[in-house]
Amino acid sequence: MPVATAPTRPVAVQVRIGGRWIAGQELGRRTGAAGADEVLVSHHGHLVWVDQHAIRGA
Repeated sequence: MPVATAPTRPVAVQVRIGGRWIAGQELGRRTGAAGADEVLVSHHGHLVWVDQHAIRGA
C-alpha cells in the first residue's frame, strides 16, 4: 500500500476538474498503484486523490 506524506500545514492549491480550476487544500502526497504521483485535496470537506498534473499552486 502506498504511503502518504503530509505537509506541515495545508497548502492552498487549485485543481483542474472538467476544464475549470477550483480552490482546495493539499493535505498529502503519495505514489498511486499505477506509479503516478497523486495529491490528497480537500474541497469544502470532501477529500479526493488527484493526479499531480491536475494541480497548480494558488
